[in-house]
Amino acid sequence: MIGRFLLLARGQVRVRVTGASLPRFLNVCAQNTITLRQMKRTAWNELYATLSVADFRILRGKMGRTGCRVHIVRRRGAPFVASRLRTRYALWGGLLAAVLLCWVLCTHIWAIEQHIDAALPQAEIMQQLDELGVHIGVRRSAIDVTQIRWSMLRRYPEIRFIALNIEGNRLTVEARAATPHEELLDQQAVTRVVAARDGVVRTVRAQEGQPAVQAGDAVAAGDTLISGLVPPTMEGGEYRLVHARGEIEAYTSHQKAAIRALTDEKKTYTGKVRCQYALVFGNKRLNLYIGSGISAGTCDKIVETKELWLSESVVFPISLIVQRYMFYERTPRTQTADEVRVDMIARALGQIAEGMDGTITAHRERVTEQNGAAVLELSADAMEQIGVQALDDSTIPEAPPEKNGEEED
Repeated sequence: MIGRFLLLARGQVRVRVTGASLPRFLNVCAQNTITLRQMKRTAWNELYATLSVADFRILRGKMGRTGCRVHIVRRRGAPFVASRLRTRYALWGGLLAAVLLCWVLCTHIWAIEQHIDAALPQAEIMQQLDELGVHIGVRRSAIDVTQIRWSMLRRYPEIRFIALNIEGNRLTVEARAATPHEELLDQQAVTRVVAARDGVVRTVRAQEGQPAVQAGDAVAAGDTLISGLVPPTMEGGEYRLVHARGEIEAYTSHQKAAIRALTDEKKTYTGKVRCQYALVFGNKRLNLYIGSGISAGTCDKIVETKELWLSESVVFPISLIVQRYMFYERTPRTQTADEVRVDMIARALGQIAEGMDGTITAHRERVTEQNGAAVLELSADAMEQIGVQALDDSTIPEAPPEKNGEEED
């Protein structure tokens, strides 16, 4: 296979040789190392053969000694293709333009995606990156990822992590907000564990400190559950102050109330859909419609961006934006308390579970209809961890004074 490709690259011709002295023709070819392939003799004075362009040029100078005539039947190979295409300037210009386009596509950034936390100022961050040279059309080699990253971290202390990932001609910006850490107490400070809410103690797991409650005890919010003052464990020992730690699991109760209007408006889609199109070249947008758009008061707007790409990492600097408007009418809707019951209970339980470190074991609810609204009263039983650390102001008790001498009679 490789040899065949090499022959086509050098070029080859299929010839028809006629004459009464074919043996003399073959002898001349052998004496001048002219290789004949795919020879086929069709008559006593005629044969066909294939030879390379270089061998054919040598044969032309030796034809007078052969007594035969040679006619070219077919030409194949790269030299002949290049000769036919030599005068096709539009083709060569298109090829040059394609090569230039590929170079521009692969060496510049033509798509920027952002994955930035909602807690961060997204528009301001992208504007700042644009000032640092990160924008559509910039050369990949001009982006100093390390320098830009440190510049952004210095300018925005609320950013915990930022990265610029370049893949092909696509750049992805990822930024994460710094999560506020709870104020940690000094590990050397004397602390105690107190109850975060009312409950009945189920289990006490003290890692450090002296438990002040046991299973079955009822506690109120703020009560000491594990003390930082540890009494002596042997005769003659001393009190000591520690950094109390531990978990106290308790049975707790939560109350939740909610109200919801029973009369609202429902969207009824009319089936009317209108589409608007726009082309984006790099960071320039060309609207293919007249006006600034359609008011979203009576319709839902769906925006879809269609990119022209070669692969996931190589995209063209052109995209089509399709804005689809789905029109609807607002119709009044009246529901009953039973119809909204399940949704109201699910929302209330979700809000309770979100603010606790444990699980809900049971719940009781009552949904009534009052003045055109559904009123929910919910009571949930839970099993959760209620212990939180707090500073302990306990002091070591003073030792009783020692008695001197014997007691008087």
